[in-house]
Order: sequence, then C-alpha cells, then structure tokens
Amino acid sequence: MDKVRFIRALGLRNIHFKVMQTYRLPENSFGIADSVLANPMTLIPLSEANFWYQQLEAKTGNPDIILDVAADIRPENLGAMARWLFSGIDLASAIRRLNYGISSLQSGAYLTASQSGPIIKWAYQNPFISPENKAHDGVRAAIFMLKVIRHYAGEDFIPMRVMLPGTRENRTKYSDYFACDIGWNHSKTEVWFSSDLRLATKSKLVGRKQQLAMSFSELDEFLNMPEAGDEIKVIYEILNYSCHYGFPTLERVSSLVGLSTQQFQRRLHAIGMNFSNITAYVLSNIAVGLLDKGVSIEEVSQRLGYQNVASFNRMFKKQRALTPKQFVQRLEELR
Repeated sequence: MDKVRFIRALGLRNIHFKVMQTYRLPENSFGIADSVLANPMTLIPLSEANFWYQQLEAKTGNPDIILDVAADIRPENLGAMARWLFSGIDLASAIRRLNYGISSLQSGAYLTASQSGPIIKWAYQNPFISPENKAHDGVRAAIFMLKVIRHYAGEDFIPMRVMLPGTRENRTKYSDYFACDIGWNHSKTEVWFSSDLRLATKSKLVGRKQQLAMSFSELDEFLNMPEAGDEIKVIYEILNYSCHYGFPTLERVSSLVGLSTQQFQRRLHAIGMNFSNITAYVLSNIAVGLLDKGVSIEEVSQRLGYQNVASFNRMFKKQRALTPKQFVQRLEELR
C-alpha cells in the first residue's frame, strides 16, 4: 500500500474530454469514469492513470495523441490552481511554486530547476509512471512547462532544448512543435532555457500580479493529498475514488491498493479498522458534501450506490448521529 500514488483530475481531464470530442468517442471510453474528471481536484490512483494513457493510444490508434491534443490546452484554464500559480510576479516565483506545489498535484512526482552555467534545466520526473507510458507522461509535462514559461516570457519563447523519456517514430513532429532540438530516451523530462528569463525584468507580466482567490472548499481539496505511507488517508482516497463506480466493493478497493482481499483485510485489522466501518465513514463524508450543496437525499443515496434510501439513512445516522433530513434541517438553521 505504500506504493499507491495519486494524480489530480486537472492533470488529465482537459486531454480526456478533448480526445473524446475530437474522436467522437462514447462516455467512459478510457477506463476512468467521466464523473471522476468532473471535479478537477479529484484524486485518481496513478495505476488508473497508467491504464488511461494506454487506452488513449489504443482507442485512437495515435501514438502522438498527447502532443496533438495537449497543444491546444492552456494552463490558465485550471481554475483555482491557475490563480495560485500565476499570481507570482515573475517566472522564477511561478517555477518555485510549482516545484514545491507539485506534491499536492501528483504524489510521487517532483519538479526541480537547476542551473548549469547560463542554462536553467527545469526537470520533471515521476517514477511511478509505468515504463510504457513514460513518453506520454513526459510529453504532457513538457507541454505544460513550456506554456508556463511562455505565460511569463511571451508566446515567442523557444526553449534551448527539450529532453523527453522514451521515443517516438515521428520525431520531427515534436521538434517542430517545441521549435528546438529534442533529446530522446532521457531519464526525465527537461526544458532548458536561458537563466536570464528568471529575472523579473525579463517577465512580460511585471505589475500584473493576480490576487489568490481560493474558496474554503477549494482549499480543502488542495490539501487532501495523502503522504507516502499514510495508510489511513490512502484508503480513504481510494474509497472516495471507488464511489464513482457504484457502491465500493472489497475486491475493487483491494485491487486499487495492490493487495489481495485477504491482505487488505489484515492491513485494516492491524490499524484497528474493518472494511464496512471505513466505507461508511467515507460515504457519510461524501454525503455531507453533497447535502451541503443542495443535492436531494434521494439523489445522494443513489449516487453513493445504495439500493434504497432507508439503508442510506441508517448508515448516515450511525455515522453522524442525525438522519439526513435532520442534518439538512440543521444546515438550514445555520445559514
């Protein structure tokens, strides 16, 4: 379970829906349910993201699908995360924010910027991406990094060099897009640029600092990335993710944490839990969020996979000491 890592939906959703639209594919075509990607802050197990990459290429028959689609996506459209990232006064502050903040966007991944003479090498690596998906993931990261730099340095910025993991047959397509030499089969993704660009005097956005406007709910979502080895939070988020596929089952949750059902039950027992209790706890928390948004009790029950409202009511009262109806009434009194 200590190898479970997550990526937020915002890293995949724009590509996902753009591919579906471009290729006119039906809902839920790539292994990850469309409902998972509706909220950009949803945590997706990286094992599911690995399968998503494979399905993207398999369903489209296009090994360059990430380049073809991500090239049209702008990082400014990432909601609260974009406001946080681009509220920096210059490129150096934006890179620093991303280097530190990536742990809240993708667990297990890292961004670093190192200077070699007059060159800064901005590097991305995620050791939990499967080898067959390294090229896809690296291209996705390189495009994003390029667009962040261009946000500050101007749309005419051209990197000195881009290094990518894996390889592609149509290499010219990539060198044309990045407008520079591409190094392939590298251990990580790197975008090289002149060290002068980190200076505030080189930024196209000096004096246009944006105000951070993140709601309490957005802040809650931003902070909910489990740390490596935090089994309780990992289990919570895996259950949270599983709810998009109906009522969570022991078999599905066990497979997502990489254990057999017996191994998973033993782990739960070792930390003083059982599957029924922790599932009810997670479901009640999801229900609270939905009820607070005005979703009807009947719809909440249905979304969580309950066959009838009575079963949902019993679970909720056991967890919250109030029936869903009483909880809604209390919310109305507090407003």
